[in-house]
Parts: sequence; C-alpha cells; structure tokens
Amino acid sequence: MRPGLKTRKVAKKSLYILLFIYTLFSASLPAQSRERLERQRENLRKEINRINRDLQKAKSKEKNLLREYELTGKKLKLRRRLIANIKSEIRYLDRQIAGKTDTVEMLRDDLHQLKENYANSIRNLYRFMQKEKLLYFILSSENFRQAWRRVRYLKEYSDFVKKKAQSIREKQQMLQQAIERLEEQKHQKQQMLTVLSDEEKQLKAEQQHLEKILAQLQREKRKYIAQIKRKQREARRLDRMIEKLIEEEIARRNRLAGKKSSGFVLTPEGKKLAAQFSANRGKLPWPVKRGYVSRHFGKQPHPVFKNISVINSGIYINVPDNEPVRSIFDGEVMMIQLVPGGNQTVYIRHGNYISIYGNLKEVFVKKGQKVKTKQTIGIAAKDPATGVSVLKFRIYQNRNKLNPELWLAKK
Repeated sequence: MRPGLKTRKVAKKSLYILLFIYTLFSASLPAQSRERLERQRENLRKEINRINRDLQKAKSKEKNLLREYELTGKKLKLRRRLIANIKSEIRYLDRQIAGKTDTVEMLRDDLHQLKENYANSIRNLYRFMQKEKLLYFILSSENFRQAWRRVRYLKEYSDFVKKKAQSIREKQQMLQQAIERLEEQKHQKQQMLTVLSDEEKQLKAEQQHLEKILAQLQREKRKYIAQIKRKQREARRLDRMIEKLIEEEIARRNRLAGKKSSGFVLTPEGKKLAAQFSANRGKLPWPVKRGYVSRHFGKQPHPVFKNISVINSGIYINVPDNEPVRSIFDGEVMMIQLVPGGNQTVYIRHGNYISIYGNLKEVFVKKGQKVKTKQTIGIAAKDPATGVSVLKFRIYQNRNKLNPELWLAKK
C-alpha cells in the first residue's frame, strides 16, 4: 500500500472516531440540556403570565402605582431570564446544526466513495461475465476442483457486488434522514430567532412603561413615601402581635411541662419531629402548588425610593384565586388567629419550629389538630388593595424569624 493512501485512510478513520464521540455526546447530554431549557422557558412564561394577570387585577382596583411598579419590575427580570434562556437554546441548535452539517458532508463523501467502488466492481464483474471469457475462465481450470472454486468465486463476487449496492441504498437513506434532521433543526432555529425578536421588543416596551411609572412616582414622592411608612408600621404591629402570641404559647406549654426555658421544652416525640423538620431544610414542599414570591424575606431597599428600607418577616406568595394552602410538614395546629381588619392565620408547630400561614379566607383545621405534610389547611384570600390572592408565609424557630425561601424546595 502506498504511504500516502495509508495516511489518508488513518486520517479518515480518526475523523470517524471523533464524529462518533461527538454524536454520542450530542445525542445524550445536549438533548437533556435542551429539554431542561424548554422546561425553564415554559416555567418562566407561566410566571410572566401570572404577573400579567395580577397586574390586570391591580389595575381594576384603585390605582396603585407602587404595586404596578413592583410587579412590572419583577416581570422585567423574568423577561430577561426568558431571553437568556432562548439565546441558550439558539446556541444549542447552532452546535447541533454544525454537527449535523459535518455528518451530512461525511455521508456524502462515503456515498461518493461507495458509488465509485461499486462502479469498479460492476466493470470487473462485467468483464468476467462475458460469455467467451466466462467459459474460458472456467474451462481453463487444471482440474474439476479448481473449476468449482472458480465458479464459487464468481458467485461470491456477484454477492459482494449486490451487498455493495445494498450498502449504497442504506447510505442514501442515512444521508436523506440526516438532511431532513438538519433542515428541521434549521427551521427550529429560525422559529427561536423569531421568538427572541418578539421577546426583545416586549422587553423594550415594558422597560419604557416602567420608566413612565417611575417618573410619575418621583413626581408624587411624598405621597408614596407616606404610604410605604404606613404599611411598614402596620407590618411591625403585626410582627409584635405574632411574637407576643408565640411567646405566650411557649410560656404556657413550658408551665404545663413544669420547666422554664426561653424556647419550647420538647418531649422525645417533639425533639424527633424538630430534628426531622431541620433535616429537611431546603427540601420542604411549598405551602401552595401554584404561585410566585412577590415579596422576599428580610431588609431590602425599596425598588423606587432607595433611601427607604422595607423589612419583611416572611414572604408573600401571589397565588391564583381560591388557591388551597397546605401544611409544609407534619405537625400540630398551635392556634388559629383572626387578624383585626384582615383574615385568619394558622400556626402549625413542628417541635420547636412554627410555620405560619397568613391571609386565609377559609380554614379547614382546628386548634390541637394533627396535620400531615401537604394536607390542605385553608384557602388564600385576596388582598383588598390589589385584588390579588396572596399567602403571607413565615417560619419561626421558637422566637427567631427564619427565611422561608431557604427552607422550601427550589422550584
């Protein structure tokens, strides 16, 4: 074999190996990645649609620019994440298209080589199969055994040529399938580019709308700062009420146990339940199936008036109307509180942990009742100011406030 020909064959073999490895990975890991991106895109769209519904409800009530600004800002963040997600999908398709293009080119090269080899084989077979040459080839044998071997050789060669023809048909089918898949991926990419363009236009329009709201808020700054401060005073008053109720319950329980402690004195059963609750940090189910966090835990600068801080002792979860609320863990209903001027709040104790479910219009449990994880305990009520249903959710350990988002499972 000539050195140049051998080098080309080795190079081609290496290329096939690389293509096989690429195909293997592109057929498994990226496919999973694409499915994950599609799920993320669908979830982001659902969240955006929920916020749009909440905005419509808020607009149908008395004009509340602060609430509109808050919801529009959240929608903008989701829209940016959606755009980033779409761009990731487009990059994925670009990689798939590049890989499939290489596959098509290699299949075409193989098909061309197969056709050339087939043509040479047909010419060789034709030369043998001419009547005079065929007879001479067989009859010139030295003995019968050699004649038989020559006949068998011609039959095997004929079968070999037929197999080459079948290989060509199979390769043509593979090529056609690869071309169709390539065209499908190009079409998908074009669709995603159209979606991306639409989302970027929507983002621009929402950004402009947000800027208009901000300008109006700045013009009426004094009015809205007073509104924020009033709501913060109401929130602090509710915090003190909750903390007092928890403190009284700890004292009552400990008196019954005949012990003094700054926190709940736990029975062996209570210690076990508290340990199980603690072990599920970051894995607890959400108190609602559907909804999104509209206000986060802790001290945060106001999105409009940066010199004002907003403090939340729990999280607000905006939910669809009549959304069932459920217990996040096994426990016992510690109390049911009727908030003055508001709705009902359910306290569930899990050892020395307490989960609190505020703003319920209906409650399906009673004080002292044992509840199970994901058991429905009530129905979320609407916020009268916005017309949006919201669950006000908190978690305490004894008297200490905890960030619920660190305890709930990631969505």
